[in-house]
Amino acid sequence: MLINVGPVDARIRGALAVITLVVAALLNHMPVLSLTLAVVALVLMGTALTKYCPIYRVLGIDTAGPHHARKEHL
Repeated sequence: MLINVGPVDARIRGALAVITLVVAALLNHMPVLSLTLAVVALVLMGTALTKYCPIYRVLGIDTAGPHHARKEHL
């Protein structure tokens, strides 16, 4: 899998994941919204940890830079 999420982008995604998860926990009285936010948080954290975003791939976006564009992520 190619890396297409740069380090700054990954940190922002990680921070957004934590914030979204906290908001989901605070809104547990609204189960559909809370579950939706929890899924969004998991996707954000997953893309931050793997440094790969399939949506970026489709759109041709690469925030990792040219030196990481072809590096394989194990």
